[in-house]
Amino acid sequence: MKIFGINAFYTGLKNTTGQKDNPSPLNSLYIHPASHNLISADTFTKTSPEISFGANLITSQSKFKRLVRTRTMHCIYCNKVLVDEEELNRLEKGGVFSEPINSFINKTKKYYPSMHEAHRKVYKMISKYAQQSPQTTLEQVMLTLYPRAMRNLRKSQKPLFDKLYNSAKNLPPEYKERFDAFMKIQEYKLKDKPFINEFSAKEFNYNLYNMCKTVGNDRLKNIMISKAGYLTHPTFKNKDEEIPEKLLFKIYDINTKYKNSVKAFLKEVPPAKDSIMLQIIYAIRLAGQKLSRNDIIELCDRAVNEIIGLPVKVPFSNKTFRYDLNEALDGLPDEALKRKMLNITKDLPTSMENPYSFIAKHAGASSEKIGHNLLFPSTVTIEHLKTKYDNGQNVIGNYALSCAFDNNFVRSNRNMNVVLNHYNPRNPQKYFNEIFQVVKEGLLSVEDALEQVATFQEQSGRKIDTSALNSIIKPQVKVKPKKKQRKY
Repeated sequence: MKIFGINAFYTGLKNTTGQKDNPSPLNSLYIHPASHNLISADTFTKTSPEISFGANLITSQSKFKRLVRTRTMHCIYCNKVLVDEEELNRLEKGGVFSEPINSFINKTKKYYPSMHEAHRKVYKMISKYAQQSPQTTLEQVMLTLYPRAMRNLRKSQKPLFDKLYNSAKNLPPEYKERFDAFMKIQEYKLKDKPFINEFSAKEFNYNLYNMCKTVGNDRLKNIMISKAGYLTHPTFKNKDEEIPEKLLFKIYDINTKYKNSVKAFLKEVPPAKDSIMLQIIYAIRLAGQKLSRNDIIELCDRAVNEIIGLPVKVPFSNKTFRYDLNEALDGLPDEALKRKMLNITKDLPTSMENPYSFIAKHAGASSEKIGHNLLFPSTVTIEHLKTKYDNGQNVIGNYALSCAFDNNFVRSNRNMNVVLNHYNPRNPQKYFNEIFQVVKEGLLSVEDALEQVATFQEQSGRKIDTSALNSIIKPQVKVKPKKKQRKY
């Protein structure tokens, strides 16, 4: 089972403006203004003496994101107030997410206006429990809400599964058989029933990596991630291939300088690969125990049962469902039918948009992970106005500030208009008005701001009024040279 996408919200890019090697459109705008519709003058010059253009200008992603620390900045799409990710990290490291929910609510309620609808609904449910049972934790609340959430989630999923079954009637007999076998496994997952499931090292790594995002102990986190990585080595899949000694030394932390201990170790290595895999997972489980992370412990317990062939309960996952369906339909001659069936799965409710999906996904998760995932969608991220997929560059003129929720939405659709159409059409103008104010304060160059506008207009087809910048950008008056007087 292959899993793609470790971190849908990952935005960690190198801080580079690329301004010297990649001149912005605004540089050409100064020379050939007729090709742009931003400002109609021939040439421009900065004329405001009170603005200091120079060393303090924003030239990197990190500085651009830090605007949310000193002023109120809104998302270019939804116009919600953006939250500083560092502030979220401080809450997490301070143990706020694992505190009783009455304390959690008191310390996080100021972020409620920044939340999207699904997360607001979950937050409201938690707030009710804070009044009734103030000493419970986020982890306990999710487990309590889980049965009702599952019933509502299955109701919202059912029409989509019905569409899939109807479409599957048109499959050739061989593919219909494969589809039925695939859906039988999904039934076990949807009904939360145990079944024999093949262990997938990649899926184990994917799930563990996501859980480790909220682990504060870097040493134990690195141990778990590195050990889990050994499980994906190709030799564990090939029964006839021996595990390389170098890999064994890494797995068991053997110092090869001491030859006697190496010889003794090689004699005691278990011959069965499953035994070695189990020992790796037990080591990860031990780290999870030291961290009191029930979600990591349960993940390891499930992996152990999968390896030794015992039935396990596997939670339903939209991402896994789509991937496995694609594999079941691999090679289908009717490409249009395959595309139709895969497109149906895109409408499955997600934890980003459906409160019941969020609760179902986090039942059994740690309080730290629940709190993090509840607030993280509101944090500020760098949006590439022209995506890297379309060869968009890492330059200030290609950046905008967006909440993680909408940034992820754009990435999934590779089209910003799909996201813009969900919100008030005036939101981008409101956002750029804030950017123009940043320019007036001398923190962002006017060239970069206008390049952002030009890129946004090009990608979205929507116009932005830049007249707010007229006071600092004025046409340069060309003085005609005096004619030389003739000497008589």
